[in-house]
Amino acid sequence: MRHITAILLALLLAACGTTQYPMPYAPTAQVTANQPPGPVARTAAVRNQRGTGGEDPVWIGTIRGGYGNPLKTLEADRPLDQAVQRAFDDALAARGWLAQQDPRAEIEIIVREFVANRYVRLEATAELELILRERSSGRVLWQDRENVTNVEGSILALDTGVFADPVALHALMLRTMNQAIDRLLDRPGFAAALLSAR
Repeated sequence: MRHITAILLALLLAACGTTQYPMPYAPTAQVTANQPPGPVARTAAVRNQRGTGGEDPVWIGTIRGGYGNPLKTLEADRPLDQAVQRAFDDALAARGWLAQQDPRAEIEIIVREFVANRYVRLEATAELELILRERSSGRVLWQDRENVTNVEGSILALDTGVFADPVALHALMLRTMNQAIDRLLDRPGFAAALLSAR
């Protein structure tokens, strides 16, 4: 009996833990490359002001047990502000807007919420605020906020708790972040503001 208990305990401990994941940008909708006005902007700063998880710069989510107890932790492979900055710059590059040097406009991102959780169903939320400034004057050209929440899975799922796969929760958080980025950059007002930068 002691032998069986030791095996079960070892399996339980192996099922818990922390896993790091990259957070790359990938378009969630069709992106038109080389859009006017061309390479004029870059992401200058990202401020992590999220409430949940704000004290840990790499935390992105948690798989929880039936009582809300954390079982598995998901982390980004770099601080969240750096991951979001790279994702925004890659999104600008995909549209032909990224200026590697001497941009006319600079973007500031405020991360208001960025969290993934799984009790039974998988849930992820990304709330990002974008402020576009003219570099020469500091004048705000455009400002907007996007909140994306995605929920997946069944309330009758059996692969929960220690049996839950953190890969699926990471994939949902990544898609949620990229949807928020795409929705901000693909608004007509953002492209119009880029055109007005001097």
